[in-house]
Amino acid sequence: MLLYVTSNQNNGIFDFLKKENGMPIKKFIGDYELAAFVENDLSKFASYRYLAVDLECLLDIPEGLFKAIDAVQDWFEQRLIIFAREITPELKQELLNREVYNIITGDPREFEAQILRAVSRTGITYQDQLLKDEIHEAVAIEQPSIAEIIKRPVVIDDQPLTEMPFIETVIADPMEPEARAEPEEQFIIVAGSQRRTGTTTTAIQLANYLANQGKMVAYMEANDHNHLKPIIEAYRMKKEEIEDGEWHQTKGVDYFYQDGLVMKTYDYIIFDVGVLNEDVIEPFSQGHIKILCGAGKCFERAALNQALAHYQKDELEEINLLLNFIAPEEEATLKTFFPTAQFSQYAPNIMGWHANKELFRQLLKRNEQGVS
Repeated sequence: MLLYVTSNQNNGIFDFLKKENGMPIKKFIGDYELAAFVENDLSKFASYRYLAVDLECLLDIPEGLFKAIDAVQDWFEQRLIIFAREITPELKQELLNREVYNIITGDPREFEAQILRAVSRTGITYQDQLLKDEIHEAVAIEQPSIAEIIKRPVVIDDQPLTEMPFIETVIADPMEPEARAEPEEQFIIVAGSQRRTGTTTTAIQLANYLANQGKMVAYMEANDHNHLKPIIEAYRMKKEEIEDGEWHQTKGVDYFYQDGLVMKTYDYIIFDVGVLNEDVIEPFSQGHIKILCGAGKCFERAALNQALAHYQKDELEEINLLLNFIAPEEEATLKTFFPTAQFSQYAPNIMGWHANKELFRQLLKRNEQGVS
């Protein structure tokens, strides 16, 4: 069911849903202060799945709109859909910053398609909005169509991947674009030579970088360190839940616990496998992109050498060795010990990918071209 707060001019925009899929629609037509409406009236319609808001009917933009968004996200389960025939780039960016991605705007001929996408199982994604506005910096990989596909085993090099049984997909939503025939996920496996080498930070920053290039990305906590739970709480990630499973989402990245099920088809699935030890060597070797995080202080090099000793020289060429927390003046010295090492820039914000944008771009480019 859909609850629609609207101006008289736009009150018929969502009506086609009644004919299209029998969705009941209840309308409030007039001028409204959305913050007051959410505070005083929305609880009466808790059973409604969607709350659609026409910006033209609001009297309290932007402060009241932002206050209402915070209240809806904190206290209600409805998916918020914003309708605006015109919207300023500044307001739209502010909505995206507040993780409101189901924004219907632009060409009126596309309204119905956008609305169908907004009420689909996944809704309009952060990546959809980036690609629509062309405000992302695309990497060299062509963006494939994003669709959900019939449940299947994950296969790498023609062999079923059994070491990571938590990867599955579910039957496509009939409202989604046509399912693609072949899986195209790239598996990025991130490990550390020991604890506290920036493994989780690297994995999450890379996930955020890819999401900001318009890619569909999932992060999987595939270790026993249990860092993800406090991260989810600290960033107040939105919980997504369907009959087959649940996950958390923020800034266009889906986050899964180790026992979770990946519910969609992604461009990239990033596995944070923790410390590289005997138990992790096999799954680490199966990544399309393998990243080993290490640190370079004199008392940390033994652990890094031990991690590298698991591999032959030709196998090391396929591993992206990333040294974190290194002062610029130390890089030349460390290159004599680890000739293939790359160095990250200091970026304490776990979601902050901008400082290492060029590093991530080069890493992906290296993977596309193959290691010479």
